[in-house]
Amino acid sequence: MQAKVKAACTQCHNAARITEQHLTRQEWSTELEKMTGLGADIADSDRAALLSYLSKNFGPEKVGKTAPKKSAEETK
Repeated sequence: MQAKVKAACTQCHNAARITEQHLTRQEWSTELEKMTGLGADIADSDRAALLSYLSKNFGPEKVGKTAPKKSAEETK
């Protein structure tokens, strides 16, 4: 699955953009939708496996804690 993630995602940006995210499963799902809308080539048949891979390997628990919440200032 790593190869499929690289093929789909690194056409437009580097792998660090993925590995530094540490998103929840829902957030990764939203990102996949957004990237597909922007032209990423993600087959429907691969979507569930990609989502599982990203969630497992680059979820909030991979940094030993949940991702920090954005402050009110950061969300403006």
